[in-house]
Amino acid sequence: MASRRRSATSTGAWAVVGLAAGLATGAAIAAAGQPTLVAIGSGVEVAGKLWINAILMTILPLVVAKLVVSIAGQDVSPALGRAGWRAVALFVVLLTTTAALTAALMPAVFARLPINALTPASLHAAAPALSTPQAPPSVLQSVLGLVPSNAIRAASDGAIVPLLVFTVAFALAAGRIPRHLRDPLLTLFRAVDAAITTLLHWIVAMAPFGVFALGLGLAVSVGGGAVVALVGYIAVSSTALVVFTALLYPVVWLLAHVPLGRFARACAPAQTVAFGTHSSMASLPAMLDGAESRLGLSGTSTGFVLPLSLAVFKYSGPIWFITATYFVGRLYGVTIAPSRAVAIVLVAVVTSLAIGGVPSGAAVVLAPVLAAAGLPVEAMGVLLAVDPIPNAFRTVANVTGMMAVTAMVGAKVEPDRLAES
Repeated sequence: MASRRRSATSTGAWAVVGLAAGLATGAAIAAAGQPTLVAIGSGVEVAGKLWINAILMTILPLVVAKLVVSIAGQDVSPALGRAGWRAVALFVVLLTTTAALTAALMPAVFARLPINALTPASLHAAAPALSTPQAPPSVLQSVLGLVPSNAIRAASDGAIVPLLVFTVAFALAAGRIPRHLRDPLLTLFRAVDAAITTLLHWIVAMAPFGVFALGLGLAVSVGGGAVVALVGYIAVSSTALVVFTALLYPVVWLLAHVPLGRFARACAPAQTVAFGTHSSMASLPAMLDGAESRLGLSGTSTGFVLPLSLAVFKYSGPIWFITATYFVGRLYGVTIAPSRAVAIVLVAVVTSLAIGGVPSGAAVVLAPVLAAAGLPVEAMGVLLAVDPIPNAFRTVANVTGMMAVTAMVGAKVEPDRLAES
């Protein structure tokens, strides 16, 4: 695991180098204005699009497999059932609330982002399909589209929302069938998850070359304005993650009656590890110590709720997905219709359950949310290159969310221990 984390860090660092080199080369080509160089730049960009296609081909099987394993694979005893259901309810409430708030705030935030006025027009020229976007669906169409009449066709058509609805329903049903039937099914989906995750590691290892090609193509299209836009995106996304992480403290104080300072001291060691390693898993020992020694929680919380949160609860997921989506819309000059907001929030919440253990795991599964917003999914490649900074803040938000849920469940399941410690 340590060697894999070092490899991921190295890949991330080289991806930043690749992006910087691509943007600089593309800006130089754009400034020169030589048709031959522009043609060469367009040819190089094709390699970047092939790399993005390689990521996209893994997304649907990865998301489906992870959702089935996460939902159907939870087999708890009756003694832990109440704690589990409380945790799941908190997951849903926190993810949905933060997603809705982010979707409400980001249009106004990115409307003030200083992007060169020529950038959207240049990107439209490079992606003609976006020049005539389809009309957003009506509310009735959105509701009817939630449940697929043919799940296989929804998968083949890339209809993300109905496919996710079917997958969640299937996983819930699979969790209720007899164990002798469920176990082989879960083994199959765990194998698919493991194989796709391995494949993604190989593809993400090519990130320095892929993002060089994409950065070059972006800079050829929009010039130096791309750098300003990306700096603005990093600032907005990181700030949003810090703000929503800070909101967890008063929530824990209100619902679990844990003083702000005490909760902060319990979280601080895990947050430090999370920021440095970009790994929630690496932060688990510090989370366990904080929950037990500083919050005084027993094995019910630290031995079940905290590992459950680590497996399925990514508090930062919807916040970052939606922030990135509205940035891409601003970058491409595409106004995201309010009627799409419900679908964006739904897909962001469900997709957050499928964030896996690959470098910048959230960034590689952004495609479903972009698709729900009617935006070009290839934009995720450039965001992946600059992801190390937002990813550090995402990991801190995730471990803080896990500690918050553990404290709030503990306040209901074992209130005396929490009050006495």
